[in-house]
Amino acid sequence: MKSFFRELRERHVIKVAVAYLVAAWVLLQIADVIFPALGLPEWSITLVLVLLALGFPAALILSWVFDRTPEGLRRTGAQVPDPADAPTVSPPEPAVAAHEHSIAVLPFPDLSAEGDQEHFCDGLTEELLNVLTGIPGLRVASRTSCFAFKDKNADLATVADRLRVAHVLEGSVRKAGNRIRITAQLIQAATDSHLWSETYNRELDDIFAIQDDIARRILEALQLQLGGRDADRTTDDTQAWAYFLRGRGYAITKITQDHDRAISLFRRAVELDSNFVRAWIELAIISAHQAMFHGGGERSCSIAEEAAGKAIELAPERADSLMARGLSHLARKQYEDAEADLRSAIDLEPRKSDAWYFLGRSAHLQGRRADACRYFSTAAENNAEDWESPLLALQGYESAGDADEARRFARMGIDRTERYLEDYPDSPRAYYLGTSALLILGEADRARRWAERALDLSPDDNSTRYNLACFYAVIGDADRALDLLENSISSRAWIENDSELDSLRGHPRYRNIIESMPD
Repeated sequence: MKSFFRELRERHVIKVAVAYLVAAWVLLQIADVIFPALGLPEWSITLVLVLLALGFPAALILSWVFDRTPEGLRRTGAQVPDPADAPTVSPPEPAVAAHEHSIAVLPFPDLSAEGDQEHFCDGLTEELLNVLTGIPGLRVASRTSCFAFKDKNADLATVADRLRVAHVLEGSVRKAGNRIRITAQLIQAATDSHLWSETYNRELDDIFAIQDDIARRILEALQLQLGGRDADRTTDDTQAWAYFLRGRGYAITKITQDHDRAISLFRRAVELDSNFVRAWIELAIISAHQAMFHGGGERSCSIAEEAAGKAIELAPERADSLMARGLSHLARKQYEDAEADLRSAIDLEPRKSDAWYFLGRSAHLQGRRADACRYFSTAAENNAEDWESPLLALQGYESAGDADEARRFARMGIDRTERYLEDYPDSPRAYYLGTSALLILGEADRARRWAERALDLSPDDNSTRYNLACFYAVIGDADRALDLLENSISSRAWIENDSELDSLRGHPRYRNIIESMPD
């Protein structure tokens, strides 16, 4: 069923249905006014209604059968069943017994009257995950794994089985002005019994105490000791903390407009508390993202540089501070300094997948394809929820002629991307990065639909246009690729070292584009 609805969306059937119904309604309104004036019989309006009704299923069938492509209408080929939907394609993971001291934190839904606190709720859930992750002896399911069940109403036994945990924390949030009501309950999955539950009716100023109490009560129930994670909060200003939580909720979407909102919220947080190191780190990272991926330019580079410098000043031995400064260097193409900071972050946290990922980007920008492939692969292996790294690693394996590894990482990347799209169906980056993997897996028609979906979602985004230029170059549509490349603002170094653009190197328009770009 999930596959069927995804097909409806990707083939634009739902979009066509809505457009047809709107157009039909308009035509009937016009007929109702014009036909009597023309002296047409009353049954003529009924005839129009019947014809429109007969045309509706025909329009849906045509939208299912044909795709609109740059070459015009073309018939949609039969779809290869997704391994994610077909249990016989991939062998199941070996069963692993849930550790006694293990937990998943499900996203707390927003039950506020206005329904406008979703990002605050998501940020709160993330912070509970952060607090619990720092506790020795407690295995905590990853954020992406937990958020995959957001708004799904899955039974807790299924959640625990899928995430291989023994306990599940769930709850809800109501916020009105400065008052907050948080309900939380800890459930033992095997017996479906409540180990602890509590409802907190407090002022927002008490948010830290609530988080600490929830963590402490969980640990008492599991007979564990609270670790020293409190210092990681780094602010006592509750309003700054609220801005930070909302900013984190926007930052995780990988959508340009949401990133702009996150930057604004992180800046408000540090304006209220200039020593709030985690807000400085997040501000540096997301501003560097804007500079590298979304044409943020000098302004984004400067914000990233300032924020990273402040993070280093406040917490020089923290891996996230070093990574933030590394990204600020990378945004300015200061590769040697960037890699030095990223390696220092990895020395402190060897499995820090984000640092490995950006090492891969730095290596690629310098033409070190083998190094980039190795770094992206390490990032993918270190974080089972990272969907971007396998999609970038596969390009290196494909260039090296290692078809088996390219296909393995393509399958890994698509499986993870599909899970991500269940939570964030409007992420253009997920669609355009997935196109190359779908081609490798033999799903060319679906790859075209993903490309069109990305362009529909973000037609003016530089990164979207650039990556789709790569896609059309790979499938042999040089004119379409060059049109998109001309209208994108991307790194000259990245373009010159991107194997997916190899087919365009000899084209006069390609040389003109390269020569017009600054070094």
